[in-house]
Amino acid sequence: MLKFIILAQPVSGTIMDIKTFFQRISKEAIIKLSIALLLFLATLGIFRLFQDSDFYNATLNKIAFTYQKEKKLIKEVEKPFVSLSAENMINWDGEFYNKIRKYYYDKGECCYAFFPLFPLLWKIIFVDETWIGLVNYLLFAISIIIFSSFLVKKNSPLSERLCVFALALILPTVTTYYLPYAEALYTLTFALAIWGLVKNKYWIYFTFILLFAMTRPSITIFAISIILLDIFYLLKHRNFLHFIKELIRKLLPVALGTFIVFFLFYLNSGSWTKYFEVVNKYWFVSFSIPKTITDWSVEGFGMNIFTLFFMVLPVLVLFIFNALKVLRAKPVEKPPGIFSGDMDFIKEYFFNNAMIHFWGVFLFIVFYQGGSLNGLSRYVFVSPFFYIFFFVLYDIIKEARLYKILLFSVLSVTGSLLVLLNVPDTLQPEISFTDTGFFALLASFVYLFLMRYMNRAVRISLLIILAVYNIIWIAFLYNIFLCDGWLFT
Repeated sequence: MLKFIILAQPVSGTIMDIKTFFQRISKEAIIKLSIALLLFLATLGIFRLFQDSDFYNATLNKIAFTYQKEKKLIKEVEKPFVSLSAENMINWDGEFYNKIRKYYYDKGECCYAFFPLFPLLWKIIFVDETWIGLVNYLLFAISIIIFSSFLVKKNSPLSERLCVFALALILPTVTTYYLPYAEALYTLTFALAIWGLVKNKYWIYFTFILLFAMTRPSITIFAISIILLDIFYLLKHRNFLHFIKELIRKLLPVALGTFIVFFLFYLNSGSWTKYFEVVNKYWFVSFSIPKTITDWSVEGFGMNIFTLFFMVLPVLVLFIFNALKVLRAKPVEKPPGIFSGDMDFIKEYFFNNAMIHFWGVFLFIVFYQGGSLNGLSRYVFVSPFFYIFFFVLYDIIKEARLYKILLFSVLSVTGSLLVLLNVPDTLQPEISFTDTGFFALLASFVYLFLMRYMNRAVRISLLIILAVYNIIWIAFLYNIFLCDGWLFT
């Protein structure tokens, strides 16, 4: 298992020297970090290729287009990828995070819709707009190293574990981790909190869940999912005192972190409810019963459909199956808890928590975005909950029967393709390059499902082909952000 250290922890009264630091990092972790950096360089290299007009015109321009913004109007153009610059990085949500970094919450009321931890970290590390994407990618890569170190069983061959790790880094939804957004820090703080549970160190869990709560406002869905899941386990062990104790220990840092954020907003604005006032005023977030399901994001549409048919709907069935399995299990003398250091229960608990979280996100989008699916793939895939689900799922499908995998795949593919092929002509008349996100996700999950049937050479060869395909899409989405085009999230 990967052995991490907290650099701030004193060792013999001094900071741990470099030699000891490297001795405590496993060989597998170093290989994973090398793979992460290699994939980042590959993404940057492919992006650079498409900046060359001759290469772009001979390849991507034949099947796709890029965007250009003129006087607040976004147009489709046939131009190569734009340059990576400080100015191009500050688009969409990145503009607000940058304002908070520079001016705190004193430049625009809209900034109160964004939690402060990421822009404050950005300010402290003195990295300009051009390179913050690299910092976020490194935070993301470290998160995946941590998750994969204790969520993937060690009885699998090293080459297979490394392929699963690499696959997690090239999913077509990872583009958000390259942006000046809070998702990378959001994922890292949660990964470190779970690592604290694995080490049976409550203070580590408390510290990083508190920071996690100060990163993004989606903490509400996390808290609700914890409460619902603990009620479910209460039905099994029926120990109410244990239920209350566990719930308090889990949610106390959540409540404290959220309180700190709202207190900071109060000190600066004079209102305890400033966040809610802003999101209602500028983002029109309010409860409503949707009359229809829509999605205005062209490039994000295919990924949202995949998320709906391959994640949201199937996990409901999987959760029910897991719930029945838990309820039918023999009663234990001691009620289970995530603070016991029991790795198997920690994995089971947060796997179930992730599935509830996916449904929480879906219901929020349906009822608080007027039925618009825009952002569904981002909020499901670009989160620590997905990567917990992803790595635990890898071990589950290794033991699943092939007919179950095929049945799930046929139903999901059929449902999603029916939607893709029958959307209104005003949204998207036919399958095109803009649906690459759907097919890239499909290819990635097919690879994951069938990996156990591949020998080492086939596994690595197919992963390289898949990596090139996915990275082209990642680079394409990244360019959309830099162009300030219609955002895919």
